[in-house]
Amino acid sequence: MSLLTLPNMPTGAVGDRHSRPAVWPQLLAAAAQWRQRQRTRQQLRGLDDRLLADVGLTREQRRIECAKAPWQP
Repeated sequence: MSLLTLPNMPTGAVGDRHSRPAVWPQLLAAAAQWRQRQRTRQQLRGLDDRLLADVGLTREQRRIECAKAPWQP
């Protein structure tokens, strides 16, 4: 009987939690970044034309940015 190993995964006993990469910190960091993008885009939606001009954006640029999904930079 052979042990199945996955590419890019450290070898070790199946079920050995120390042999797996630390995925949770990466997932939490990604979720925090997505939430920050949501907040930033929500604030951008609320800017009037004068404030948009102050930051150098047009209404069309705002529309495009606010239409992006949270995982899109």
